[in-house]
Amino acid sequence: MNTKAIEIKIVSTKRELRQFIDFPVKLYRGNPYFTPYIFEDEMNNLTPEKNPASRYCDFRLFLAYKGKKIVGRIAAIINHYSNDKYNQKRIRFNRIDMIDDIEVTKALIGTVADYGKANGLEEIAGPLGFSDQDKEGLLTYGFEQKNMFVTFYTHEYYVRHLNELGFVPDAVWNEYKVFIPKEIDPRFIKIAEYTAKKYNVKIIRPKSKRMKDLKPYIHEILHLMNRTYDHLYGYVPIPEDVMDHLAAQYVPMVNLDYLQIVTDTNNKIIGFSLMIPSPSDALKKSKGHLYPFGFIGFLKALKHAKHLDMLLVAVEPEYKNTGVLAMMFTEAIRNAMKNGVEYAETGPELSDNSNINLLWKSFEHVKHKQRSCFLRAIDGPKA
Repeated sequence: MNTKAIEIKIVSTKRELRQFIDFPVKLYRGNPYFTPYIFEDEMNNLTPEKNPASRYCDFRLFLAYKGKKIVGRIAAIINHYSNDKYNQKRIRFNRIDMIDDIEVTKALIGTVADYGKANGLEEIAGPLGFSDQDKEGLLTYGFEQKNMFVTFYTHEYYVRHLNELGFVPDAVWNEYKVFIPKEIDPRFIKIAEYTAKKYNVKIIRPKSKRMKDLKPYIHEILHLMNRTYDHLYGYVPIPEDVMDHLAAQYVPMVNLDYLQIVTDTNNKIIGFSLMIPSPSDALKKSKGHLYPFGFIGFLKALKHAKHLDMLLVAVEPEYKNTGVLAMMFTEAIRNAMKNGVEYAETGPELSDNSNINLLWKSFEHVKHKQRSCFLRAIDGPKA
């Protein structure tokens, strides 16, 4: 039994930040289901002066040591937007990874709780991030499924540790594998054609995937997302500087075959959907590092991947039941069939969001993963 004392240190140097980001890559070495994050994106996300979310979020990063060995990590985030919007006094934890030692987890959570108490907060919740577009939720089902690059993979013992520390689920997300059909359902085609004609709406295609050609659409798309996602658990509107930050990370992965934008007669965007060819295998090979040579495999994977990651879909509320979704899905399926794609994976979808859960009833699909956000009083459960 290892009886070495656990020491928690604040990440304060670039070297420690690199160790913080790379810790899960080492923890999950040899695990076939773990997909690393994009290292370069994480460096920007976790450097306050490079992440515009630091304007409304205070955050600290911590590493846990036994002797000189790193045995865990955690991020503590105070999201002032969220606390103000929901009238809460919560500190968030995120990017939690540790060895299977409850004392390590206790020390990490205790450090976040102390930081929260020092700032007058009363509850601790997570994993939750800087915004709804950050990685969130702890895996509770589907441990033998590969994670998307926009989600965490975590061992089953993480849940056991949090339960032992008094946490309970506060939100549940489902994830689905949706198989690409051999042919498009004629009903979808009929609904798509009827919707386009009746409402005089159309799918537009940017000239190219270069930033200068996509930029005119980015803010309008993300403002639409702010409007349509506003009622979802923990959602905080994305400011325009954060929109630019997110765009810089996602635009290089865009394939125009899987970006559907629908506009009305005034050229206003009233719907969009975005999927990308999955980069998971390429990221695993490069351990999440795109440079100096990882980007070669990454770009190749984006061209030849046989499954897709569904990232975002939104429709203006007044067009929600008009068939705009059918228009976008018909176009995306047609392109996926052309490119030999086998299936698409959804990102996490709230289990109580009936509108999104009903989307997949017309397709062959399977719920293959589930994750939760956990909550407790900052001092732990009352006796």
